[in-house]
Amino acid sequence: MDAQGFLAALAPAVTDAQARERFLADPKAVLAAAGLDLPESFKVSAREGDAAELTITLPALRDPGADLSDEQIAAVSGGTGSMPKK
Repeated sequence: MDAQGFLAALAPAVTDAQARERFLADPKAVLAAAGLDLPESFKVSAREGDAAELTITLPALRDPGADLSDEQIAAVSGGTGSMPKK
């Protein structure tokens, strides 16, 4: 899904009360139905407010010189899963 598709998935929640309730109740499901396939480990939340904003929380900074485990490499190369915390 590109940025245009993402915005199109959000548009009904701005103009339709039922779509808004669905989005506020389960934004990840609404985005998945619109074609945004997020890993199971991703959490998506929505709230009402005066401004549109997108907040992205990054995991802890990792040592770039540290070796990755086979599990971490598989998670990154496969595009799914989450890296264990140090």
